[in-house]
Amino acid sequence: MFPLIRLLFILLIVLTVVYVLVSLYSRAVRRSKLRQHWKQKGLSVDRDTFVRRGLKKYDGSIRRKLILLVYIIPLGAIALLVYVMNFM
Repeated sequence: MFPLIRLLFILLIVLTVVYVLVSLYSRAVRRSKLRQHWKQKGLSVDRDTFVRRGLKKYDGSIRRKLILLVYIIPLGAIALLVYVMNFM
């Protein structure tokens, strides 16, 4: 039991690092796309305001929530593997 807990603890640390990196990368890509959109359309709104509003919408989007699959898929796979190996 102790090796499993140790494995899960290390895995959670690694997955947290991966989650933070993917989240920062996704946000940077979105920011870049918003700046490009502002430049192409030549909008009258201040660029920083436009980007801030776009990122606020992005924070509530489904795409942002899908990044949580970084936690769910590996932990679910391990849980399934433990169940199959022990109870089937």
